Amino acid sequence: MESQIWLKSEEKWAYILMLRGHEVHRLKVTGNMLTLKRNVKAVLEALEQGRAPSEAGAKSVESLDARTISKAKVSPENNSLTLHGGEDGSKELAYSTGDGNAGEILQAVLAKSDRLFQPSQEAISVFEALVPPVIIGVFAGALWGALYHSAGQLAAGEVLEAHGRRAGMQKMIFRAAELLGTNGTLAVGVALLLLIFGWAAQRIIRRPKRTVWLPEQP
Repeated sequence: MESQIWLKSEEKWAYILMLRGHEVHRLKVTGNMLTLKRNVKAVLEALEQGRAPSEAGAKSVESLDARTISKAKVSPENNSLTLHGGEDGSKELAYSTGDGNAGEILQAVLAKSDRLFQPSQEAISVFEALVPPVIIGVFAGALWGALYHSAGQLAAGEVLEAHGRRAGMQKMIFRAAELLGTNGTLAVGVALLLLIFGWAAQRIIRRPKRTVWLPEQP
């Protein structure tokens, strides 16, 4: 039976989405920097040879019959999709593509549902709107904290030395701290805070819209 396969790899795991007949499968493959690529290749080869997803060697497998899909969603950025279905409609299968082709993948899945679907637009929730600013804010806050701490040490006359695996990043922080000083670092922190709060407010006021697909009513 012909299959369509999509893959997204991260540093320590990979997700494979496979459409075979009417069944949609999401497989998780795990490993490390040395073994992940080999593990993914083995699973893909098993699937291409017609092996059942549960026998392909993946860490976990989730499956959904496309004919039971009651609702499907594509993110505003077109990089993730979510399928709702199952016998009682409570099952959820989500997949992030990272390639901006979630809508294209969804069309292939819906083509196997034996039904017609119509798209509409709906605003994402406030929580979803705040997730990107919060993530960026936490990351930026951690960097700023390291920068401010280094600026304070330099102002006190301490000699800073980089060491460990992150020595390169530490050197960059030390140079920036030396250039900005404590006052400059505080100014950068205030500017970052205003930018992130402004971004969050904009996303709440003008919440991005995702595409929702629902079956046509007879």
